[in-house]
Amino acid sequence: MSHLSQVVITFASALDAGLTDGYAWHQAIWQAFPGRADDARDFLFRADRRGEGFRVLLLSMHPPADTGVFVWQTKEVSASFLAHDSYRFQLRANPTFRRAEDRKRLAIYDEARLRAWLARKADAAGFAIDADTLEVGAPTDETCKKEGHKVKHVAVDFAGVLRVTDRPRFTTSFNTGIGSAKGFGFGLLMLQPLH
Repeated sequence: MSHLSQVVITFASALDAGLTDGYAWHQAIWQAFPGRADDARDFLFRADRRGEGFRVLLLSMHPPADTGVFVWQTKEVSASFLAHDSYRFQLRANPTFRRAEDRKRLAIYDEARLRAWLARKADAAGFAIDADTLEVGAPTDETCKKEGHKVKHVAVDFAGVLRVTDRPRFTTSFNTGIGSAKGFGFGLLMLQPLH
Protein backbone atom coordinates (compact mmCIF):
# COMPACT_ATOMS: atom_id res chain seq x y z
CA MET A 1 0.00 0.00 0.00
CA SER A 2 1.46 3.35 -0.98
CA HIS A 3 1.01 6.66 0.82
CA LEU A 4 0.47 10.11 -0.65
CA SER A 5 1.75 12.97 1.50
CA GLN A 6 1.75 16.71 1.10
CA VAL A 7 3.43 19.64 2.78
CA VAL A 8 3.48 23.37 2.05
CA ILE A 9 6.67 25.25 2.91
CA THR A 10 7.39 28.96 2.51
CA PHE A 11 10.18 30.20 0.26
CA ALA A 12 11.99 31.55 3.36
CA SER A 13 11.77 28.20 5.19
CA ALA A 14 12.98 26.34 2.08
CA LEU A 15 15.93 28.71 1.73
CA ASP A 16 16.79 28.39 5.45
CA ALA A 17 16.80 24.59 5.02
CA GLY A 18 19.07 24.81 1.95
CA LEU A 19 16.38 23.51 -0.43
CA THR A 20 17.80 25.14 -3.53
CA ASP A 21 17.65 22.28 -6.08
CA GLY A 22 16.19 18.83 -6.73
CA TYR A 23 18.99 16.96 -5.01
CA ALA A 24 18.70 19.08 -1.85
CA TRP A 25 14.95 18.33 -1.75
CA HIS A 26 15.70 14.62 -2.16
CA GLN A 27 18.23 14.64 0.69
CA ALA A 28 15.81 16.51 3.00
CA ILE A 29 12.94 14.13 2.19
CA TRP A 30 15.18 11.12 3.01
CA GLN A 31 15.23 12.47 6.59
CA ALA A 32 11.50 11.64 6.78
CA PHE A 33 12.43 7.93 6.64
CA PRO A 34 14.78 7.48 9.64
CA GLY A 35 16.73 4.26 10.01
CA ARG A 36 16.60 3.50 6.28
CA ALA A 37 19.78 5.21 5.07
CA ASP A 38 21.07 2.03 3.39
CA ASP A 39 17.74 1.10 1.76
CA ALA A 40 16.95 1.78 -1.88
CA ARG A 41 14.87 4.90 -2.47
CA ASP A 42 11.21 3.89 -2.65
CA PHE A 43 9.58 7.29 -2.92
CA LEU A 44 8.74 9.82 -5.61
CA PHE A 45 8.27 13.52 -5.08
CA ARG A 46 7.74 16.82 -6.80
CA ALA A 47 8.05 20.37 -5.46
CA ASP A 48 5.90 23.02 -7.15
CA ARG A 49 5.96 26.77 -6.60
CA ARG A 50 2.60 27.83 -5.15
CA GLY A 51 1.87 31.38 -4.02
CA GLU A 52 4.37 32.25 -1.30
CA GLY A 53 6.13 28.90 -1.21
CA PHE A 54 6.32 25.30 -2.40
CA ARG A 55 3.82 22.46 -2.33
CA VAL A 56 5.65 19.15 -2.04
CA LEU A 57 3.87 15.92 -3.02
CA LEU A 58 5.42 12.64 -1.88
CA LEU A 59 4.41 9.12 -2.93
CA SER A 60 6.05 6.50 -0.71
CA MET A 61 5.68 2.89 0.34
CA HIS A 62 6.06 3.89 4.01
CA PRO A 63 4.39 6.89 5.68
CA PRO A 64 6.93 9.69 6.21
CA ALA A 65 7.83 11.01 9.64
CA ASP A 66 7.69 14.72 10.39
CA THR A 67 11.07 16.44 10.40
CA GLY A 68 12.32 19.86 11.39
CA VAL A 69 11.54 20.98 7.84
CA PHE A 70 8.43 18.98 6.89
CA VAL A 71 5.15 18.37 8.74
CA TRP A 72 3.32 15.97 6.44
CA GLN A 73 -0.37 15.40 5.75
CA THR A 74 -0.55 11.74 4.70
CA LYS A 75 -3.22 9.37 3.40
CA GLU A 76 -3.11 5.84 2.06
CA VAL A 77 -3.68 5.35 -1.66
CA SER A 78 -6.54 2.85 -1.82
CA ALA A 79 -6.55 -0.03 -4.30
CA SER A 80 -9.81 1.35 -5.71
CA PHE A 81 -8.06 4.61 -6.67
CA LEU A 82 -6.00 2.67 -9.22
CA ALA A 83 -9.00 0.67 -10.51
CA HIS A 84 -10.45 3.32 -12.86
CA ASP A 85 -10.22 3.07 -16.64
CA SER A 86 -9.33 6.70 -17.37
CA TYR A 87 -7.59 9.55 -15.57
CA ARG A 88 -6.62 13.13 -16.08
CA PHE A 89 -2.86 13.17 -15.45
CA GLN A 90 0.08 15.47 -14.83
CA LEU A 91 3.70 14.40 -15.07
CA ARG A 92 6.95 16.32 -14.64
CA ALA A 93 9.54 14.22 -16.42
CA ASN A 94 13.17 14.28 -17.51
CA PRO A 95 12.89 13.03 -21.12
CA THR A 96 16.19 11.67 -22.42
CA PHE A 97 17.67 9.28 -24.96
CA ARG A 98 20.99 7.45 -25.18
CA ARG A 99 23.28 8.45 -28.03
CA ALA A 100 24.19 5.34 -30.03
CA GLU A 101 27.94 5.89 -30.36
CA ASP A 102 28.79 6.39 -26.67
CA ARG A 103 25.54 5.58 -24.78
CA LYS A 104 25.61 9.08 -23.25
CA ARG A 105 22.22 10.22 -21.95
CA LEU A 106 21.02 13.40 -23.69
CA ALA A 107 17.97 15.60 -23.10
CA ILE A 108 15.09 15.86 -25.57
CA TYR A 109 13.81 19.35 -26.44
CA ASP A 110 11.86 18.90 -29.70
CA GLU A 111 8.08 18.66 -29.13
CA ALA A 112 7.49 15.87 -31.66
CA ARG A 113 10.24 13.80 -30.03
CA LEU A 114 8.85 14.62 -26.56
CA ARG A 115 5.43 13.32 -27.63
CA ALA A 116 7.03 10.16 -29.05
CA TRP A 117 9.07 9.68 -25.84
CA LEU A 118 5.93 9.93 -23.70
CA ALA A 119 3.98 7.55 -25.97
CA ARG A 120 6.77 4.93 -25.59
CA LYS A 121 6.90 5.39 -21.81
CA ALA A 122 3.10 5.18 -21.56
CA ASP A 123 2.98 1.95 -23.58
CA ALA A 124 5.63 0.37 -21.32
CA ALA A 125 3.75 1.66 -18.25
CA GLY A 126 0.40 0.11 -19.17
CA PHE A 127 -1.53 3.12 -20.43
CA ALA A 128 -2.31 5.07 -23.60
CA ILE A 129 -2.63 8.84 -23.89
CA ASP A 130 -5.46 10.60 -25.70
CA ALA A 131 -3.31 12.60 -28.15
CA ASP A 132 -6.02 15.29 -28.54
CA THR A 133 -5.77 16.15 -24.83
CA LEU A 134 -1.98 16.06 -24.48
CA GLU A 135 -0.31 19.30 -23.42
CA VAL A 136 3.49 19.49 -23.53
CA GLY A 137 5.16 22.27 -21.54
CA ALA A 138 8.28 24.08 -22.70
CA PRO A 139 11.45 22.21 -21.66
CA THR A 140 13.50 24.00 -18.99
CA ASP A 141 17.00 23.19 -17.81
CA GLU A 142 17.51 22.55 -14.10
CA THR A 143 20.91 22.23 -12.50
CA CYS A 144 22.01 21.03 -9.09
CA LYS A 145 25.08 19.84 -7.27
CA LYS A 146 25.45 16.23 -6.21
CA GLU A 147 28.55 15.31 -4.24
CA GLY A 148 30.41 18.32 -5.63
CA HIS A 149 29.49 17.66 -9.28
CA LYS A 150 27.14 19.82 -11.36
CA VAL A 151 24.21 17.80 -12.71
CA LYS A 152 21.78 19.07 -15.37
CA HIS A 153 18.29 17.78 -16.17
CA VAL A 154 15.60 18.97 -18.54
CA ALA A 155 12.18 19.38 -16.92
CA VAL A 156 9.07 18.93 -19.07
CA ASP A 157 5.50 19.10 -17.77
CA PHE A 158 2.99 16.85 -19.53
CA ALA A 159 -0.78 16.87 -18.93
CA GLY A 160 -3.79 15.22 -20.52
CA VAL A 161 -6.04 12.18 -20.31
CA LEU A 162 -4.84 8.59 -20.17
CA ARG A 163 -6.60 5.23 -20.51
CA VAL A 164 -5.32 2.17 -18.66
CA THR A 165 -4.39 -0.70 -20.99
CA ASP A 166 -2.55 -3.04 -18.61
CA ARG A 167 -3.60 -2.74 -14.94
CA PRO A 168 -0.60 -4.51 -13.30
CA ARG A 169 1.96 -2.49 -15.30
CA PHE A 170 -0.01 0.72 -14.67
CA THR A 171 -0.07 0.09 -10.91
CA THR A 172 3.66 -0.66 -10.86
CA SER A 173 4.43 2.47 -12.89
CA PHE A 174 2.30 4.64 -10.61
CA ASN A 175 4.34 3.41 -7.63
CA THR A 176 7.79 3.50 -9.27
CA GLY A 177 7.49 6.53 -11.58
CA ILE A 178 8.05 7.37 -15.22
CA GLY A 179 11.41 8.15 -16.82
CA SER A 180 14.80 8.96 -15.31
CA ALA A 181 16.08 11.26 -12.53
CA LYS A 182 13.36 10.24 -10.07
CA GLY A 183 15.64 11.15 -7.18
CA PHE A 184 15.63 14.76 -8.41
CA GLY A 185 11.86 15.30 -8.32
CA PHE A 186 10.83 13.76 -11.66
CA GLY A 187 8.54 10.87 -12.60
CA LEU A 188 5.60 11.22 -10.17
CA LEU A 189 2.39 10.49 -12.10
CA MET A 190 -0.37 12.66 -10.62
CA LEU A 191 -3.83 11.23 -11.34
CA GLN A 192 -7.46 12.36 -11.13
CA PRO A 193 -9.99 9.60 -11.95
CA LEU A 194 -12.50 10.25 -14.74
CA HIS A 195 -15.89 8.63 -14.22
